[in-house]
Amino acid sequence: MASLIMVIVLIGLGFMAKIITAINSTNADSGEKISFFEQISHLIVNPDKKLKGENSDRINILLAGIGGDGHEGAYLADTIILVSLKPSTNEAATISIPRDLYTEIPGYGWRKINNALAFGRESDYPGGGEALLTDVVSKITGLTIHYYARIDFAGFKKIIDDLNGIDIYIDNSFDDYEYPDYNYGIQHISFKKGLEHMNGERALQFVRSRHGTNGEGSDFARSKRQQKVLLALKEKIFSVRTITSPSAIISVLDDLGNHNQTNFQIWELVKLATLIQNVDSSSLISRVLDNSPEGLLKTETTQDGAYILTPKSGDFSEIQYLAANIFNTTFIARENANIEVQNSTSTAGLATRLSERLKSMDYNVTKVGNAQGVEPLTKTTIYDLSGGKNPYTLVSLKKMLNADISSVLPAYMTRANITYESISQIQNSNIDTANANTDILVIIGADQTTTSQLSSSARATIKNNL
Repeated sequence: MASLIMVIVLIGLGFMAKIITAINSTNADSGEKISFFEQISHLIVNPDKKLKGENSDRINILLAGIGGDGHEGAYLADTIILVSLKPSTNEAATISIPRDLYTEIPGYGWRKINNALAFGRESDYPGGGEALLTDVVSKITGLTIHYYARIDFAGFKKIIDDLNGIDIYIDNSFDDYEYPDYNYGIQHISFKKGLEHMNGERALQFVRSRHGTNGEGSDFARSKRQQKVLLALKEKIFSVRTITSPSAIISVLDDLGNHNQTNFQIWELVKLATLIQNVDSSSLISRVLDNSPEGLLKTETTQDGAYILTPKSGDFSEIQYLAANIFNTTFIARENANIEVQNSTSTAGLATRLSERLKSMDYNVTKVGNAQGVEPLTKTTIYDLSGGKNPYTLVSLKKMLNADISSVLPAYMTRANITYESISQIQNSNIDTANANTDILVIIGADQTTTSQLSSSARATIKNNL
């Protein structure tokens, strides 16, 4: 009801004409524009109507940024961020997808993901380029994406200016001597570590810079800066000064209308605002898909020498697992169980590969090695050495690895089928054991070798398209 009251108040203040033209809202199925009165009737007839995904407690929204008119590659996606909301816990999570991620785009073969929006626009894809990009991201993440919103650089700048700027804490000082100007040339920009109040142009420079010094020159560093600005925008929009200023709200809506495209209906935006307002910013979960040692991507080069990023696993299964379980990381980090990974197979590198995968999802891997003096296990097995103190970590590992769970260490470690009650008993025994501080021991079996072979097959499919 509060949402409906807010709409009525805005209309009563004489801003209805502005709102009617403010949001370029499109029906996701038909691609047709939806009238303001048709949208607002949903709130009047059924104020408790839920957003898509709300019944399953996860609302997925794709945010895309483009250069827009006057910029080279105007409709190439410069920014791709998947935002998920969990209404039951007031949690939010973001996953930044690099624009150089190599993926299959329907009708165009294997290309960089940033092409999808432009391709969909030029081919009259149902729902437009935003819908094609949404479909591609959905296949990569394995998630149903309920909504999308696209904005260009000009709209981004105007919104921040309408809000009288945002406050950003800059983690690293850096210079960029190759930042594009507005005449297809370059200019020098610099940022100093510390808090800065940024206007629209300055914030755009902060999120667009791709050639910064001091470790800020990668797309992955840029993605982290983008997430930081996104959070600052949320805080500013829902500050008391903004929400009590109808003129500021209408200015933002007006600028969105000129520079955005979305499949949100107005009643859905109003409902969404009430959910976002309740999100605790300090608990925001942020992930960037990258090629770091713990990351899920690696660098490749196409036959014509183009730089691309591909999944380390050879397919998108690890990215899909991360996306599906991103809200679980809070519980995993809270338990902070010491995890040891051992490889019982003859396939080299499985323990290291799994440990990197686990670290990327906030598992605390403290030791990696090969299992000694034991025949390869047929199935990966997880041994709980903590006496049941880390139930969430155990269950999530079991699901990820399709593994068995046991509290009985294998015979080569215990020399008998003895269930240890605590780590101290292991410390006092003169046997080959797991690390004395290990809470959970994962011994990789032959089933993970099969998984690796499947990934190699998938990797070959990508390679054939390079």
